[in-house]
Amino acid sequence: MKEKIYTIPVNEAYDKDCECPLCELEKQQEKEAVRYALGAAMMEPDYRMESNEKGYCNRHFARMFEAPNKLPLALVLDTHLTELRKKLEKMEKTAKALEKEKTGLFKKSGVDKAVSEIDEIFGKTECSCMVCEKINRSMAKFVDVLIYLWATESDFREKFDKSKGVCLKHFKMLVDCSKKSVKDDNAAKFIGALINKEINELNRIQEDIHRFTLKFDYRNRDMEWETAKDAPIRTIEKIAGYIINDYEEET
Repeated sequence: MKEKIYTIPVNEAYDKDCECPLCELEKQQEKEAVRYALGAAMMEPDYRMESNEKGYCNRHFARMFEAPNKLPLALVLDTHLTELRKKLEKMEKTAKALEKEKTGLFKKSGVDKAVSEIDEIFGKTECSCMVCEKINRSMAKFVDVLIYLWATESDFREKFDKSKGVCLKHFKMLVDCSKKSVKDDNAAKFIGALINKEINELNRIQEDIHRFTLKFDYRNRDMEWETAKDAPIRTIEKIAGYIINDYEEET
């Protein structure tokens, strides 16, 4: 298989022994995106303006807080709060009107108006995150490359067949993107192979998690763990995607 620069990350991910190669790629993208947000992005006015407006989700604020140097995070929080305050201050008139409001049986309440304004102002901010957006753009490209490699490279199909499948989040993502990435006949074959692979791997991991539960019965104290000792974390990651529990200091 002749590698190109855009196929290398996908191939390297499939060389790893893991429950989901796409999670391995996403994990790396998350670390790089957080590092960028607290580093090079500090010097990019356009990025700073956008991050002030959109902010970050709870997960990625937590990842940023875990970085050793707190000053870049403090600068991000300072300017983001400025934007949030500006948005809320637009509702000062509404707040004063609500304090003086006298409701009646047939009078329309100002509460509905306030709820609508808050939803308009903060609805987008609540579900927006600069790191998530960066990760999602990268993952869409990786998924496209993965499906293309499966359809065109027999060496990669062999890697795919030997892998442990993917998590359910990325399983759905692959299915959703398959028709856009390759022609209908290849998309159909890919989805069929993906479903069969996922069925086999879910069976495998359930055997592990079931064995894990059996080990806690005193009658099975001499039973070997085999591959079940880390089954809980692997099962979670297979169902819901990877969990970061050892965030690297270098991030």
